[in-house]
Amino acid sequence: MNCAVEAQEVITLEKIQVEEHAGTLEERRDTSIAKRIISGEELTQYGDLNALEILKRTPGVSIPEGKGQNGAPGKGYTIILIDGEETSTGSKRRGNPLEQISPDRIERIEVMTNGSAEYTAESMGGIVNIVLKKPKSQGLTTVKMMAGGYGDLPMGSLFAQREGKSGNLAYLINLSGADNRQSDTSSTLKQSALSLSDEQRDESTSNRYINLTTKLIYTPSSKEKYTFDGSVALNGVKSDTDAKTYTDGTPLIDRQYSNYDRSDGMMLWSKIAGEYHLSGTELVEWKLKYHQSSDSGEGGSVQSLPTSSLRGQEDKSLFRVMGAEGSYSVAKGDHFVKTGFELKGLHQRDEVRRILDGADVTTVADNVTMHQNKGSLYLQDEISFADTTVVTPGVRYETISRDFGATTRIGYLAPSLHTLTHLTLNDNLRASIAKTVKLPRLDELSTSIDSSLARNDLQHPDLTGNPDLREEKALSYELRLEHYFEDKGIASVGGFYRTIDDKIEKMTTFDGTRYVKRPYNSGKGDLWGIELEFKKSLGDYVEGLGMFANSTFQNSSLTNTASGFKRPIKQTSNTLFNLGFDHTLKAYRFTYGTAYRYVGGYDDPVDENGISQSQKGYGALDLYLSKRIDQTFKLQLILKNITRTTIETTSSVFDGTGTLSEIQIDKEHSKPQILLTLEGKW
Repeated sequence: MNCAVEAQEVITLEKIQVEEHAGTLEERRDTSIAKRIISGEELTQYGDLNALEILKRTPGVSIPEGKGQNGAPGKGYTIILIDGEETSTGSKRRGNPLEQISPDRIERIEVMTNGSAEYTAESMGGIVNIVLKKPKSQGLTTVKMMAGGYGDLPMGSLFAQREGKSGNLAYLINLSGADNRQSDTSSTLKQSALSLSDEQRDESTSNRYINLTTKLIYTPSSKEKYTFDGSVALNGVKSDTDAKTYTDGTPLIDRQYSNYDRSDGMMLWSKIAGEYHLSGTELVEWKLKYHQSSDSGEGGSVQSLPTSSLRGQEDKSLFRVMGAEGSYSVAKGDHFVKTGFELKGLHQRDEVRRILDGADVTTVADNVTMHQNKGSLYLQDEISFADTTVVTPGVRYETISRDFGATTRIGYLAPSLHTLTHLTLNDNLRASIAKTVKLPRLDELSTSIDSSLARNDLQHPDLTGNPDLREEKALSYELRLEHYFEDKGIASVGGFYRTIDDKIEKMTTFDGTRYVKRPYNSGKGDLWGIELEFKKSLGDYVEGLGMFANSTFQNSSLTNTASGFKRPIKQTSNTLFNLGFDHTLKAYRFTYGTAYRYVGGYDDPVDENGISQSQKGYGALDLYLSKRIDQTFKLQLILKNITRTTIETTSSVFDGTGTLSEIQIDKEHSKPQILLTLEGKW
């Protein structure tokens, strides 16, 4: 599975009708480790089509979106968990498995802003835990249908779920599927001392998937419980690009090509778990898991002008996870101690075949098999002092063995300390410090090349890995003051600071014939910032009205340890903010709301490879209207991206003397979406 993301406490999906979601705020207030909780109803209000779209909405979360695309900017990296299970979420090839998780399958999302010993040490930037729904009802059927359009292209999805209980067995079965299409335009303007070219592209994509999930919970007695989770997903992705290039302002086509890409994939997810209450204060838990994702595809490019050429690529990928976990928890006096272990094995196989004008140009490096074994031990104590302070110290040790041509072994300790002080009944002061790491993903180490085919330039390079990549190591500090209003709203202000060794960044270089992007250890980095949040009912002024607002202001620096060259961390926006309103007319069972999210631009100076890049800030406005028809049915109308977001990126290339040799301006345009959903529960 795939993703690279990063978390903070500024979350845009928080619904404003706080009276209806008091439980999540109360849990957030009392939990010993800073955690934000986004409920299921909040996840579906703006019509996000899958878990990837939901996380892209979350400020501070960075997620590579698969083939050749950049993720949303944020403050580092964040590990993604599904029901507490790690999942690799980044890939240089194909799509992202998070695109196959319907928001209707999600019970809630938990965001922890700093690592703790109980979870993986690979928690740089925080942890996002996607908690899938569990059977809760004696018998309930849910069906949700969505239809709409992206521009003038139709799209739709279906979700059906049955949950119930028979004796000691509770069950949940759901089936989801979607056919999402979009068609956009983009352009690339290149200017050098000798020429000016303007490439115009029409791009269309189609993403179809079907997913079947089963969750069984067997409780033979009050002291033991067993759980089985299983899911299988099939997906098919198609994309086509038609491009024409005009040179020096003439109306004549100088270059013309078409790219296509087709792929099919399958994802399996399975887990069995058990828990035993040895006494009223002792709990033992265990878990066995097996996950696998595979895909195969082919892509091609046909250039007709100025000369005829043909490029092609066939590829297969397999990613497999096997693991076991166990833990023991005990509550004694003012202490709650938890200790445990984890064993996990990863296997990845990349097979690529590349063709140029009928000739096979595949190299030995294009076919790679990699293995990784990981073992972890942790100990964490939650200590209460009177009713005002909770201190949570912990330590985690992890050891990694990797085999990808050469075998490497590393081990590291990851201590953490979290404190919570209740200043008053409604005011919290939180502080934390944690040592974390970011291990290179296997695809970041793989030497196989994912070709951009004919579309090769600064923003569309070939993608490959770096087998010499080292892990990042960081020390993260956070401090936050929270105030909880009597009407269940919240206001908070917090700051973070992180020092990073061996920062991993992806850089584009020119190898003499083509642009290639690969990850490097670029040096020692520092990242710091302030986060503000406000969410409150405005019912004193207008009945049923609520508001949320949040913002992040951040800055960074990075120093190349070999040359002393200093610059900001690449693609780090200095400003992120969200603003929204909800209004409920209870007498009419009608709710409507709007949200605006903005990602500030960045301006990266010339790097070690003579390339600089800047991006303009961009925003998107969404609107939803929801009507409860009766106790069974609810109707919702959603308008997304009303502002027709355009992302504009400028890249500049300088030669060895520091002279500007080329400027490239890329513009990616998008269209609004309109969606209509009908949900029934009985």
